Amino acid sequence: MTSEIFAELENKLDSLIEEVETLRLEISDLRQVRDSLQQEASQTEARLQKLVGMFDRLEESAAL
Repeated sequence: MTSEIFAELENKLDSLIEEVETLRLEISDLRQVRDSLQQEASQTEARLQKLVGMFDRLEESAAL
């Protein structure tokens, strides 16, 4: 009886360890995706600021 309980406990621990490892991999993947999205957002913001600057120059030249 005791050996059965230990075997069941070992199986559950093995399953938990595998699940933790899988979750760690998923977290790593999600961090990479997040970093990529943050970089893309920064690039988009820079491009938008450049476009706004171009519109500002157009308005300034039209006012002359």
